[in-house]
Amino acid sequence: MDDGYFVASSFQPPVVTRSSARYAPWVLLDNKAYFAVRKNATAEAVTSTGNAFKVTFCLADPPAISHFCVHGPEFQRDVLTTEPLVVSSVNGLVLLCFSPGRNRRGSRLDEYFVYKAHHRKPSLTPIPSTPPGTTNSFHVCILPLDDNDGVFVLADLCITVPPLDYELHLFSSKTGKWATTPLMLQTYPGVTNQDLPGRFFNKVIALGGGAVGWVNLWRGILTCNVFDKNPVLSFIPIPMLAYCDKQRASSPRLVQDLTCSNGYIKFVELELITQKSSVTRGDNLDSVDIIHDSELFFHNENARANKKKSLIIDACVGWKLRTCNRHTTWNYWRKGQPIDIEGIPVGNPIRFMLLPQLWNAAAERSTPRNQCSACPTTLGMDNEDVVYMMSKLLRDDKNAWMVGVNLGKKTTDVSVQ
Repeated sequence: MDDGYFVASSFQPPVVTRSSARYAPWVLLDNKAYFAVRKNATAEAVTSTGNAFKVTFCLADPPAISHFCVHGPEFQRDVLTTEPLVVSSVNGLVLLCFSPGRNRRGSRLDEYFVYKAHHRKPSLTPIPSTPPGTTNSFHVCILPLDDNDGVFVLADLCITVPPLDYELHLFSSKTGKWATTPLMLQTYPGVTNQDLPGRFFNKVIALGGGAVGWVNLWRGILTCNVFDKNPVLSFIPIPMLAYCDKQRASSPRLVQDLTCSNGYIKFVELELITQKSSVTRGDNLDSVDIIHDSELFFHNENARANKKKSLIIDACVGWKLRTCNRHTTWNYWRKGQPIDIEGIPVGNPIRFMLLPQLWNAAAERSTPRNQCSACPTTLGMDNEDVVYMMSKLLRDDKNAWMVGVNLGKKTTDVSVQ
């Protein structure tokens, strides 16, 4: 079968090994599905186009990354426009998003399914489309209504145009229906549209007690208690720790993350420390009209001898983590102490010694200064304030290492990916 536009890595899930007999209370979960057959913790469902599929979760202890697979004897990958994704999760409930081609009604709306974990028989529940005239958002939060019976709600914040007003779309598994509630944004005097997230969010998180936060990591959090009879939307700004306002045009997910656990919102920012470095590169051939084949081979030193030039680049020489936190009831952030990764001792030296690329034998410590970030910086969900970063020595390297930095103990741990 033709795999279409899916990359080869989508069919090659990593091998998962667990270091403990019992599952950890939380995991680092890759949000993009793999297309592979796995048998454990499997549930089945059918898309609106009649395409039957199975979902299997493969869990590993942090800092290793867990993942999920989509498969089935009659599952047709070519009906999807991208790999299925994890949107949000809580207490054994996982909201999955499938992006099929046109369904039976000719619509291209994404389809949602809720996976319910169970030690004997996990399940997949299809979610009906949002009300007419609305569109599904990728920033939908799943919340449990009752810890015992698996009842849940889905909360989606949508912005109407024009004007720029907000609507809360709420789905209840009890009724099986969506409800729409207009929202008014209450914020501090003097706040302008430039201060607000607008319609761009990076993630959605549960803040506890029915409160949900839609997060723009450059700007702030729009919060709302979706269980209130008359919900109100409010705004929590996010401080600029290492990056100035001019640098906020790029995506923040590689260098920032925000989570909430036990009523505390935690924010982390990874500052890349750079210095000017001179590198030699070949001429870009802008000045010539004819390019001979022999000039394109790298081993032809004579042809390239006169086409070398020196460039000044910003080379990464280290990392620094900056953090702050606040309780959901506060109106201020409490800043933590900056953590220089180069000065952090190794929590498990044996693991690092087995990876010579990360181990400085002379100094008997890890060498994170030589690594580059390969995936979003991620805060752990426990109380130990651990930041996880997947790193490579070079961006094109096949192998990567998941490095966990314990901010409280100032130690590191590593897992090979």
